[in-house]
Amino acid sequence: MWFLIGVLLLISFIVFGYFYIKTKIKNYFGSSIKDIINQAKIEDEEIPKSLSSMDSIYLEQVKKDFPDVNINEIKRLAESEILKIFNAIEKKDNGLVKGKMKTLVDSKIEDIKNRSISYDNIKFHNTVLSKYENSNSIATITIGSSFEYILNDGEKQKKIQDRAKVEFIYIIDAAKVDVNKKTLGINCPNCGAPVTSLGNKNCNYCGTSVKDIVKKVWTINDVKFY
Repeated sequence: MWFLIGVLLLISFIVFGYFYIKTKIKNYFGSSIKDIINQAKIEDEEIPKSLSSMDSIYLEQVKKDFPDVNINEIKRLAESEILKIFNAIEKKDNGLVKGKMKTLVDSKIEDIKNRSISYDNIKFHNTVLSKYENSNSIATITIGSSFEYILNDGEKQKKIQDRAKVEFIYIIDAAKVDVNKKTLGINCPNCGAPVTSLGNKNCNYCGTSVKDIVKKVWTINDVKFY
């Protein structure tokens, strides 16, 4: 009899201990997972995206190749282009941007479908020189920007930390530019068709003269969010 009672008590103790330990583990790890998720959410909303500044490496070379270049002005142009893209997406109008940026805007518009969104309280944290290349036929400056905004999507609002790279090109010698190696966001001013060869004096599609489309200025060629 006492043996049976002892066995029942032992079983009861084991069962109680099992559920007690299980509850403790669940509460501990449940809280830990929640804390991790909450911390990640705070970081996504509050911590600016990192950038790799190469100003100290490339700036001297840029100024050597182009003494009149104003890198701060180029940085401001990069920020302005990002704002244009946001505005074009809000208004669902790719006519507000040019070249490759039209494809980017079209893609974003397709993503939001029939919804209306807005980018509010846009704030730039940092804008840096990320990369510089010069092939003697075409020079490329890549500017990186980190920024935040409030994304309004219907009744939902979310703070977003984001970043983008804006590529500027300068055509040194149009006859030597290999468009197979360097994709250019240059379009015909008349029909909008891509200019596939800078050596052509006329658009391959509509025949419009494109001789003056390549000027000795820094031009925005591409924008990528990452």
